[in-house]
Amino acid sequence: MAASDLTSALDEAGVSYELLPHPHTETALAEAESLGVSPDDVAKTLIVKLPEGYLRAMLPASARIDLHKVREFQGGGRHKVHLATEDDLRRDYPEFELGAVPPVGGRSDPVVVDPKIAARASVVIEAGAHDESVRIAAVDLVTVTGATVADISED
Repeated sequence: MAASDLTSALDEAGVSYELLPHPHTETALAEAESLGVSPDDVAKTLIVKLPEGYLRAMLPASARIDLHKVREFQGGGRHKVHLATEDDLRRDYPEFELGAVPPVGGRSDPVVVDPKIAARASVVIEAGAHDESVRIAAVDLVTVTGATVADISED
């Protein structure tokens, strides 16, 4: 079960969460619909490839990432910043289903959380599989991931 990497990390950190099984979904918007929650309540995790490695970027299911803001967050400059490819994800995140990488678990990557997520009481995140999610307090999500909160979504 792919969720075990995430739930183990949460258990180790002493963080409360609720495991939410649901029918298979391919997008965060479909996940929200399947769970009967607002897309603003679901935080998608996008894997951004940087010259020095990966960054896990979290934003609402209803939002789009602004890679220019991510580049500025990373210090600007001319370095390339782009979303990881499916090949990258298969190779570097084999413990999770393709497209269902959670913000914590597996390899250790820096995490950035959009303020629209950090300001919520709780959020729903993918649990590493397309048929399981986790509801967690947003403050606990930021704490357990060691995330930086920064505006990374399109205006």
